[in-house]
Amino acid sequence: MYRVVTKAMVTHHKIRKRQIDLGPWQPSEVQAKRWAQYLEATGRYDSVVVQSNGGTQANEATEEDLFLEV
Repeated sequence: MYRVVTKAMVTHHKIRKRQIDLGPWQPSEVQAKRWAQYLEATGRYDSVVVQSNGGTQANEATEEDLFLEV
């Protein structure tokens, strides 16, 4: 699963603070990267990154899966 994390400086009651938004989890890395591109293009964020929880979907084979012994 993947999500887009955005960081920006915001002013709230005359105090500047760092705001970090953790987006919703997306099942597709491609979809998350598209959202990241869109959000970055808005120019509203200092940082836009795609974050993974490290898991794989059932139909995704990893390099480790290819070398498992039965």
